Amino acid sequence: MATIHDVAEKAGVSIKTVSRVLNGGTEVSEKTRTRIEQAMRSLEFTPSAAARSLRGRPTGLVAVIAEQLTTTPDSSEIIKGIQLVCEQQGKMLMIGETGGHADVASRLVADLRERRVEAILFATPFHCQVALEPLLGSTPTALANCFEAAGRYTQVVPDDEGGGYAAARIVLDAGHRHIAFLQLIPGMVATALRLRGFERAMREHGITPNAQWLIHGAEAHEGDEFAHLADAVDRLFASDRRPTAILCGNDKMAMRVIFILQRRGLRVPADVSIVGFDDFRLISEALDPGLTTVALPYREIGELSGRYVLEHAGMAPATVRVPCVPVMRGTVAAPAAHKGPARAGSR
Repeated sequence: MATIHDVAEKAGVSIKTVSRVLNGGTEVSEKTRTRIEQAMRSLEFTPSAAARSLRGRPTGLVAVIAEQLTTTPDSSEIIKGIQLVCEQQGKMLMIGETGGHADVASRLVADLRERRVEAILFATPFHCQVALEPLLGSTPTALANCFEAAGRYTQVVPDDEGGGYAAARIVLDAGHRHIAFLQLIPGMVATALRLRGFERAMREHGITPNAQWLIHGAEAHEGDEFAHLADAVDRLFASDRRPTAILCGNDKMAMRVIFILQRRGLRVPADVSIVGFDDFRLISEALDPGLTTVALPYREIGELSGRYVLEHAGMAPATVRVPCVPVMRGTVAAPAAHKGPARAGSR
C-alpha cells in the first residue's frame, strides 16, 4: 500500500506539504494541491481512518457487535436495517461477531474504540437482556433487539406482548374460542411477553385460557429444540375437547405442527387453524396454503437503532418498542362449527 512518503516523492513535495493538503490546509497553492491529489489517485493512496481521527476528523465508521446474529438467517434483517441507514448517512459499517462470548465482546469494544468508530450498536438474534461491560464512554451506543437493566443506552426491541395479543386476535376475530398456545423455550423474554399478550386478548373476549393447552412447544434441547413437539401436539388432542386453533411460538414450529396434524389426518385450516410468529418468509411464503403469522420487525429494529445512534446521539436514553404486525395468509379460517353454507367455498 502506498504511504504518505510515496505521495510526497511522486508529487515532488515535502511530507509536510502532503500533510497540509490532507488536513485541508489553505496555505498550499492550487497548482501544488492538484499535483498532490493526482499523485494520490495514481498511487491509489487513501489516508487511514485512524490517521483521520488523530486529526479530529470523523472516521465515517459505524460498528455492530453481533451476538450470533450473522449465523441466524431469520434475524439477519437487523443488519440490513442498520446498513440502510449507514448508506444514507455515508458511513462504513463494520461487523464484529462475538459468538456469544463476553470476552470476545470486550476485545471487540476495545479494538473498535481504538479505531475511533463514530457509533457502536449491540445486536442479538433474540429479544434478550444483556450486560454491557465496560462502559463505552462518549461513544454513541444503541442496542438492537436487546436491552439492559440499567437503561444507559437507547434500546430498540420488538413489542412481543403486542405480538402475542395480535396473534390471539387473528383467531378470535375468526370466531375461535378453543385456542391452544404452543410457546417458545421457557425463560425467554419473548415467551413470557407473548403469553401476557395472549391472555389479555382472551380476557377481553371473556375467555379463560385452558391451562392444559398452554404448552411449551420448544425446549432448550441439544440438537433439536422441537424434539418433543409431536408429544405436545398429541396432548392437545388427547381428549374429545380439542382446540380449533393453535398459536405457535415461531414459524419453524408452526410448519412442523402443520406436518404433524396432516399425519393425523387433520386439514389446515379446515379442521385446525394455525398462526406462526416471525414471518420467516422461507417458510411462511413457501407453505401451501401460506402461513398466517405475526411479523417480527427485524429490519425496522435495525433501521431505528441506526437512526437513534447516528441522528439522536445527544438524546436521553429510551426504550423503543416496535410493533409486531399480523400477516394474513391461508392457515386461518372460521372454526368448523361456525361455517355455514355461505362459507362452503372457503378453504
